[in-house]
Amino acid sequence: MQKKEHALMFTGHRSEKLPKDEEQLEKLKQLLWEEIEKAIEGGIDTFYFGACYGWDLLCAETVLNQRKIIRMDKPQQIKLVGVLPWEDQAVRWNEANREIYYNTLAQCDEVITLHTHFQRGCYHERNRYMVDRSSEMICYYDGGSGGTAYTVKYAEKHNLKITNLYGTDI
Repeated sequence: MQKKEHALMFTGHRSEKLPKDEEQLEKLKQLLWEEIEKAIEGGIDTFYFGACYGWDLLCAETVLNQRKIIRMDKPQQIKLVGVLPWEDQAVRWNEANREIYYNTLAQCDEVITLHTHFQRGCYHERNRYMVDRSSEMICYYDGGSGGTAYTVKYAEKHNLKITNLYGTDI
């Protein structure tokens, strides 16, 4: 199993709560890039994401792009792990989000599926799975309620280093 101190997880909102303004979204992507770069420089080599459309897939795409960089001074293998709450979670998404989802999963080093079919509580189970295997979190959390709130609170209880990019100067 991957050492917890070398792993980071992502949690955040779906596309509907991400910035609508293209310039703001690009600034957020740049901040995310910089935070992932810092994490890699700090020894993180495994990234967990919950594979939902929006923040999760944006983070996964950024990790995949970071993997393309060759660091001559400190070569490092970077792993991307998708954690699915259930097999068909994307079945009702729009076509564009499903296409990004399946293309991203195909590039992961590992895909973990917790359940074959939807089960009550499977999203929280997925989130706990990622927190329990990580020492750090990068999130996009607006302070509201829901799955992201649950995950951030669970991560706080488990002493993860949390970087929240919501409300940053974008």
